[in-house]
Amino acid sequence: MTRRTPFANRIGSLCAVSAVLALSLATSEAQAQDATIRTEAFISTVNRTRVTADAHMGGCGVRLADAVQEETGLNCPNNWVTFSCIGTHTTKANAMRLFDSAQLAFVTGRRVAVWVDDVRKHSGFCFASRLDVLSS
Repeated sequence: MTRRTPFANRIGSLCAVSAVLALSLATSEAQAQDATIRTEAFISTVNRTRVTADAHMGGCGVRLADAVQEETGLNCPNNWVTFSCIGTHTTKANAMRLFDSAQLAFVTGRRVAVWVDDVRKHSGFCFASRLDVLSS
């Protein structure tokens, strides 16, 4: 068993402090980026679902009955939104839960409330960070 010198202990402490500082700076930067994202919500119905085997459209998405840009004023050029199933804008598990909820709404004919932003996109399709299936 090797004994650490006081110098090695100081270096270890400096490394730990540096790691904590770097982590807090990265977290602050991510929070600052999130603060610039404007999320808009609207109500629509799901007309179509899509799953892709590649990164196109973030791996999955849905076509809504209403044009996203007309409903929200965001720079979303069509009715499609992505849930980022490849895991870029959320975890893959969360993306699949969003997609599952959209499929539920599609097969039952229920309306959905969708939260979309035009900062996070895949293949030009806006990211939907939340989807609520409505009761009627």
